Amino acid sequence: MSGVRRLASLLAVITILAACATHPDGAYYPQPKDPRTVTLSHTLYRAAQAAGDDPERYSFALIQTDAVTAFAADDATFYFSEGLARRPQADIDALVAQKVAHEVLGHAGARRTLSLSVTAGFVVLGVVLPGLGLLDMLVNPLVVRAFSREQEIAADSRGVEILRAMGHEAPRRTLAAALRAAAAVNGPVDNGLLATAPPLDDRLAKLEPLEALAEVAAHAPAPDSRQPPFSARPPGHSSPQREGLRPTTSR
Repeated sequence: MSGVRRLASLLAVITILAACATHPDGAYYPQPKDPRTVTLSHTLYRAAQAAGDDPERYSFALIQTDAVTAFAADDATFYFSEGLARRPQADIDALVAQKVAHEVLGHAGARRTLSLSVTAGFVVLGVVLPGLGLLDMLVNPLVVRAFSREQEIAADSRGVEILRAMGHEAPRRTLAAALRAAAAVNGPVDNGLLATAPPLDDRLAKLEPLEALAEVAAHAPAPDSRQPPFSARPPGHSSPQREGLRPTTSR
């Protein structure tokens, strides 16, 4: 019975620790009137709508870094870097849409479930064969990160659909260009067994074939001299809290 109680206690601790939310280093709540906040808020709102999700439950924070990066956490919470916020709108659309794809596909929850399952398995083994449970520290990261690389490809594919629904005539080309631009800014990355994303070349290959430039030009809209798509005023709820995001309209 002592072994059963020990096993139950360990599983309970694992569950509690897995539920603890974390956030990237340098994350902070942006000022609502900051132009970057307005742009990211509107982009996230549009991407959520394009994905068929409820934008009201979405929230975000900024990360103080020049790297072009973004993270999708639990409960429709996103972290966007200052470097991303400074990119052209097409790049912002593409990388935000890709992170929204992670959310609508339920990737964060799937990773957590997989990690818990692997750990629970090693806890059981550790009760039967003391010391064997320590292998979880080695095996768990390898399994979860391999799974994460598969999720990244799936999010790229879903992100293309979201971009198309957002009005991009060449969504594959738009996402590919954004991935290349981010890689150019961020520099070389580790593509080893602990990498959370596949090599760039693998991701670009999965996006092939890209839309033909002639086809894109044929469907390109005429230049619009009217107001820009976003108001200069801040969105009604742009801070990363459960109030959600609301677009503003020019009057």
